[in-house]
Amino acid sequence: MLKKIAYLSLISFALLIGCSDDSTSSQTSQTVWEQKSQMLTNWADNFIVPNYQNLSDKLTVLETSVTAFNAAPNLESLETVRTSWLEAYKSWQHVEMFNIGPAEQTFYHLKMNVYPASTENIDTFIASGNFSNLDNAPYYSAQGFPAMDYLLFGLNSDDASIVNLYNSNPNYCNYLSEIMDRMVFNTNYVKSEWSSYRAGFIESVENTATSSANKMTNDFIYYYEKGFRANKFGIPVGIFSGGNIFPEKVEAYHNQNVSKLLALEAMDAIKSFFNGNGNPSLKQFLDNFATEEMLNLSSDINAQLDLGKSSIEGLDSNFVNQLNNDFLGMAVTYDNIQAGTVLLKTDMLSVLQIATDYVDADGD
Repeated sequence: MLKKIAYLSLISFALLIGCSDDSTSSQTSQTVWEQKSQMLTNWADNFIVPNYQNLSDKLTVLETSVTAFNAAPNLESLETVRTSWLEAYKSWQHVEMFNIGPAEQTFYHLKMNVYPASTENIDTFIASGNFSNLDNAPYYSAQGFPAMDYLLFGLNSDDASIVNLYNSNPNYCNYLSEIMDRMVFNTNYVKSEWSSYRAGFIESVENTATSSANKMTNDFIYYYEKGFRANKFGIPVGIFSGGNIFPEKVEAYHNQNVSKLLALEAMDAIKSFFNGNGNPSLKQFLDNFATEEMLNLSSDINAQLDLGKSSIEGLDSNFVNQLNNDFLGMAVTYDNIQAGTVLLKTDMLSVLQIATDYVDADGD
């Protein structure tokens, strides 16, 4: 009889332990879900929507300056457009990583910042006066910020000659207006769609390939790896072309004096998004749920981002000059940024238990 009682007691203890483990697991899962929801809410309300609004505001200012320039092309009005273009381009750096939802569905990012601009297609459009093909994918590189870079800085090396082109051929003004209209329309469409997209976005916390949490995290890393690391640095410095440099492939090539400025703006956007500006974020998530061997991961990521920023700050403000005179400096900067890719894509995703949802063609 005593043996039977002891046996039943052991079973009861085992069941109790099992229930306790299940309860702890359930509580942990609930905590993870709650923090993911808070993180998504922070992303939507403090990053995505406000940054789209800021970009829209900057584009409105740019649109006003374009209208004034087209009405009376002169050196003063040209400089005003250029200044407004740069302010809007800086604002764009805080939006480019959000290729999700309405932006992804409308190929918004491809219509805004594919560089280098196709100057051949732009010249053909201006010569013909027919701009209808801009809706087609092969002509995305003939619009957006890079196209405006060419139209404002690249038509001639002399500013007075650029102004003369606009005064002598109305198609230049017409094309500049067409590009401007498309940038404003596409941005405002994405911005307005977020008013209805937001609710579903912040509720999608499941650990699935299609959930907002997983997709936005992957999009952030993809932007860091491709849009930032590869496009701004790796491709121009020849990382993927056997060391053959391509100065003409830097961002804002025709201006040439703002590539570094735009890159630093983009790095600030990356750091802010990762850290959440003190609100629920990827950093906070890592700090709360990292395994013992990954306890310092968020600090390591921030340290690497700081090193990347410091490397960019050491470059020439003119990336074309940097590549032509000291391409190794650009290569070192790329390496420092690349080290951040490994921490984000390999280590962080491991802690988050999120699978990569894109194919990496060049390795980590």
